[in-house]
Amino acid sequence: MHDQTVRFKDVGIYYMLYENKNKETLVLLHPYTSSISVFDNQIIALKKDYQLLLVDLPGHGRSGVSRNVSIKDMPEIIKVILDLHSIEDAHFLGIEVGSLVAQAFGQVYPEKIKSLISIGGFSIFHDSYKAINNELLKTKFLRAFKWAFLFSAYKAYYLNNACIKDDAKKKFELSQKNFKRKGLLSKRGISRYYKLGKQKKAYPVYVICGEYELEVIKDACIQFEQKVPKALLEGFQRAKTVVHLDQQRLFSERVITFLKTL
Repeated sequence: MHDQTVRFKDVGIYYMLYENKNKETLVLLHPYTSSISVFDNQIIALKKDYQLLLVDLPGHGRSGVSRNVSIKDMPEIIKVILDLHSIEDAHFLGIEVGSLVAQAFGQVYPEKIKSLISIGGFSIFHDSYKAINNELLKTKFLRAFKWAFLFSAYKAYYLNNACIKDDAKKKFELSQKNFKRKGLLSKRGISRYYKLGKQKKAYPVYVICGEYELEVIKDACIQFEQKVPKALLEGFQRAKTVVHLDQQRLFSERVITFLKTL
């Protein structure tokens, strides 16, 4: 297992690579306020059959963030890491903002994405983000207040939207450990993703949505399946956004089945 930091502009980006050179590569991208530790159980389930690359988003986990580097730069950051290890292409698994990153990567480097497992995400190629932004606007000022004065409550907001089960919440909370106030900078410029034009390459997409996900996200997941070629939607009962923590075994089984059918 490679455990290291790569320099991108003025920031260090932390990643882990579980080498399995004779197998296909799967890139795992965590949600906002979290880190790659949220995937610990998936590493155990997947590392035998796949080469796994996990990257801490800027401002998350052990990765830095600055005014020059944010989540908007993730397609280029991932490309740097893939090139460093001579990886030609990869499958992607992204949760929430991680799904957006994967889609943006596929748009910037269409020859390098093989498939996407999108969890609690939405298509960047349509107008779903407008409805989501309008819905979240209702809580924007409350979240801003918590960020400025009650940062623990700010992180708790995302924790409570992530999982249902107590053990799942503990796992997600642990993955938030290194997320600091400056992590908010990581969202700067993310609107870039919505301006990348029409989808350049159609690849298989497995869209996953939890039963207790926000209604606006559920609607966006339905639109994802309807409007994006080769997309298939499945709902998971007794789960919120981070489905793999609430429904660990079922999630792993379905993901492995999806990847093997490719």
